[in-house]
Amino acid sequence: MPPSKLDLLQGTLDLMVLQTLTAMGSLHGYGIARRIEQVSGNQVLLNQGTIYASLVRLEQRGWIKSEWGNLRQQPQGKSSTPSPRPADANLPPTPAIGNASRA
Repeated sequence: MPPSKLDLLQGTLDLMVLQTLTAMGSLHGYGIARRIEQVSGNQVLLNQGTIYASLVRLEQRGWIKSEWGNLRQQPQGKSSTPSPRPADANLPPTPAIGNASRA
């Protein structure tokens, strides 16, 4: 069964969130959303409900860890960090750039 358009959009957002956390380290959801907007030149505009749904999906899958505490942006809040890749993730290996086969 092919993925639905919603699955594709959620997966794309999840990848953007993971990339942002990998590049920036621990951030609050608001900071993640603003960074994605900044990097996209405001082509991708995210509301808080959208970004928090992505964070919940990623945390449930074990791809990020979230904890309450202090960060440099806010005195209190829940921050997220990428988790080490789970051993049972069943993900294909990431191909190196330039090793893509030509059709």
